[in-house]
Amino acid sequence: MDLVVKIADPLLMREINKFHVLEAIRHHGQISRVEISERTLLSGTTVSAITGALIEEGLIHAIHTPANGEIQRGRPRVLLGLVPDAAYVLGIKISDALTTVTLVDFRGELVSSLQLPIRMARQPVEVIADLIEDALDECMTRSGVDRSRLKGIGIGVPGLVDPRSGRSYSSSVFGEREIPLGSVLGERTGLPVRLEKPANLLALAESWFGHAQKEKSFAVITLDQTVSLGLWLDADLHRGASTLGPTFGHIKVGEAGAECDCGQHDCLNAYIGVSAVKREASARLGEEFLASPLVRADLLSALAEAADSGVAGATEIIEAFGSRLGLGISHIVNLINPEKIIVALETRRFAELVQPALMTAVAANSFRAHFATTKIIFHEMDDQLWARGAAALMLRDVYSAPWTSTYEETAQ
Repeated sequence: MDLVVKIADPLLMREINKFHVLEAIRHHGQISRVEISERTLLSGTTVSAITGALIEEGLIHAIHTPANGEIQRGRPRVLLGLVPDAAYVLGIKISDALTTVTLVDFRGELVSSLQLPIRMARQPVEVIADLIEDALDECMTRSGVDRSRLKGIGIGVPGLVDPRSGRSYSSSVFGEREIPLGSVLGERTGLPVRLEKPANLLALAESWFGHAQKEKSFAVITLDQTVSLGLWLDADLHRGASTLGPTFGHIKVGEAGAECDCGQHDCLNAYIGVSAVKREASARLGEEFLASPLVRADLLSALAEAADSGVAGATEIIEAFGSRLGLGISHIVNLINPEKIIVALETRRFAELVQPALMTAVAANSFRAHFATTKIIFHEMDDQLWARGAAALMLRDVYSAPWTSTYEETAQ
């Protein structure tokens, strides 16, 4: 049975409408039925039926408030809000040397969080699953939440991730190993597990909690060993026909013949990926610079510190980095013209130093009208925001159950 027939199914449509109602309530915190109807374009009768069922299920509750905040005669205004402890999900962000685990409630609010300073790169998938399970139990114990209330796990893994199979294929953490982390962890915990690349999770986090809560189209650019792009179009993540999402690090930004790890030449990663920046730093600043403890801990912070100390080579590296990334961003401006582009870097000072060259390159290579209508902002990211994005990924599945699984089964 194809999707068109299924959408004609009244029960399926009801579940889809339920998702939109829950999203409206989540987005606004507390909202009346009339406002839900206005924002979702659903009829008042439909909204009343859906919210009544959600109250019975214990997913939302009614909040009686005096009109205009004043005590007066007559019927009080009724607002609807999500029940925080209706469900919980776990969000996990795996990086090279640090894994962040975050427990959030049904509203997406942080309940408990911990970090594992362990390198996952050389670990077998069974060991990785053991570590995540231990962290899960620790989060649940700290929060006092019963494990039976946990409804799913969302995981962010750098590199190429197939969200359908839950496999990581090419990652800066796991290398070229094919890691079936989703299926292994799902079998162990008995919970739904979703994998996604961090740029997509950060885009979701920005939409739920951050700088893009009102935008229907925006892009998030991150650097985690390689350059990655999360694209939010028509109020949802854009993954493309392959479902792997944009491979921003492999757009062509030069003619020098720089070799990329993918086997091609002049990819953006070949110029501003961490390995490329290290090679440039070695050539300009020497091996002694690369051997310093700060470089081993945070290469971009070390470059920013060197530039602030007047080291000309460091300044040149940063300016070249900004120019190449700015050229790449101009392609997004010209092709998509999103409302906002968020450049998320972990090092604030490096972002400040890279910004002038980046903005100059974007302006010089963008169609003027598009450049004027796309706002570019810089955001200092952290692993916890990424982990909350992973939790939001799973919460969206909880909100949309059971129609999401029905669609996915049909699409396979």
